[in-house]
Amino acid sequence: MRNLRIVRVLIATLFFAASVGFLAIGLTEHPLAMAARHSQVIPSLVSGTLGASLFWLVVTLIFGRLYCSTVCPIGTLQDLITPLRKYIPGLPQGFRYRRASSARYHILGIYIVCLLAGLAIVPLLLEPWNLMRTICSTVRPSLVDPQWTALGLGTLIGIIAGIVSFLAVAACAIFTGRGFCNTVCPLGTIMGLAENKSLYIIAINPDKCTSCLKCEEVCKASCIKVSERLVDNSRCVRCFDCLAVCDDEAITFRRGPHKPATPLTIKQN
Repeated sequence: MRNLRIVRVLIATLFFAASVGFLAIGLTEHPLAMAARHSQVIPSLVSGTLGASLFWLVVTLIFGRLYCSTVCPIGTLQDLITPLRKYIPGLPQGFRYRRASSARYHILGIYIVCLLAGLAIVPLLLEPWNLMRTICSTVRPSLVDPQWTALGLGTLIGIIAGIVSFLAVAACAIFTGRGFCNTVCPLGTIMGLAENKSLYIIAINPDKCTSCLKCEEVCKASCIKVSERLVDNSRCVRCFDCLAVCDDEAITFRRGPHKPATPLTIKQN
């Protein structure tokens, strides 16, 4: 199970480096950079990314939100920033289970309305790839000239938006782990709805779990509640950190939930 996390980290590192290379440096001809660009899901450009969107929809329905843990640059950026929480005095090092916030559906609704109304500034600040593009504009201002000019705004506004966006994502990562993915990101919310029906899930084996809480403490999505042997797979970003820390192999990535070795019986009169 630890191998899944290693493979995931390697893929995420490659795609993040390729994404930054494409957006911040301009490696438009590099094969990996182009792969990072074409593998993104960009709802506001669905006509140009339909193939990638359908691909990730199928992947999500089978394996869950692998997109969020491997290809999404904002997801990897949060994973890089999250360890900084250890330098914040008084902030707990481990995570704890949190109930899903209904705000994610409200934000999704606002996003869809703005998308239909043609308010392009909203996708620039909420869609992962476009948000990363906005952030990278702080080191490559020419990147934002066309998009911000088209909105009637200057390059300086685009750069300021990039700085503010980075600080907002960083704060969210430090204090909530993957809270941005599960509350703010509209793509994360949409994928969460699909992931709820995914074939393979993260599940806790009640017969093996010793309630050590290690999996709950490393869950950046705050979707594991050991006391109830619960994993909210709609919010799981498939980082596989929980699998790597479980010495008892009680939490696994499998098809369907675990069944107790000794099922409860109902006494009949």
